[in-house]
Amino acid sequence: MTGLTDRVALVTGAARGVGSTIAQTLADAGAEVILSDVLVAEGEEAAAEIGGSASFAKLDVTQETDWENVVAATLKRVGRIDILVNNAAVLHLGTLENTPPDVFRRVLEVNTVGPYLGTRAVLGAMKSQGAGSIVHVASIDGLVGMNGVSAYASSKFGVRGLSKSSSLELGRSGIRVNSVCPAGGNPEMYGPWYSKLADIADQTEAYNNNRSLPGTVEYQAIANAVLYLASDASAGVTGIDLPVDGGATAGKFIEGFNSL
Repeated sequence: MTGLTDRVALVTGAARGVGSTIAQTLADAGAEVILSDVLVAEGEEAAAEIGGSASFAKLDVTQETDWENVVAATLKRVGRIDILVNNAAVLHLGTLENTPPDVFRRVLEVNTVGPYLGTRAVLGAMKSQGAGSIVHVASIDGLVGMNGVSAYASSKFGVRGLSKSSSLELGRSGIRVNSVCPAGGNPEMYGPWYSKLADIADQTEAYNNNRSLPGTVEYQAIANAVLYLASDASAGVTGIDLPVDGGATAGKFIEGFNSL
């Protein structure tokens, strides 16, 4: 039921990390996949590694004209778009006090406005088909708050709201909209903060290990969740938030309580 033969999928932020793994997973399930990103060389390389019917398209998710051009080119070439995966995102770590307004706005532009523009861009095609699946890659930080991620958490809470409201608006057109909420992502996103994070490595390790399934979540687990929501296996599913977080949002683990 997770087969995607004859389906066409557009994946944003697909040049590396979670995005490229999602693209590979959808392609392995039979879909023709358009990998999109602002990282052209890396995106073209990722598409070439997948091979087959994978291709690359440059796309800045904050630019409406980029969305229009990529969607139009896809429809001209293959005639349909069945799946949109809004994965592209940027991260900012810093307290609210240390987050300038322009940085906050930039995070919202990529992480929340980008999925909004993408959803609007594919609506015509999906409505004419009478079917479609839109999957937003949100975050554990869009399910629960945490200090130091006010901009990022705001953007991911926002995309969950977009997902739920649009699922209600689009369901009668046969379009399903869901969110995947992973704990973990591309290490490259942490680049500017690596040295500071190294100083609190014991704290971040403790955070990751205080879960039902200790540690970080593998890319493939996130991609498998996207595949489920993109495919007919989830035909009756829309408007949900699917945590892929090792049980982090299930509650807190207290080691000593297991001996009671």
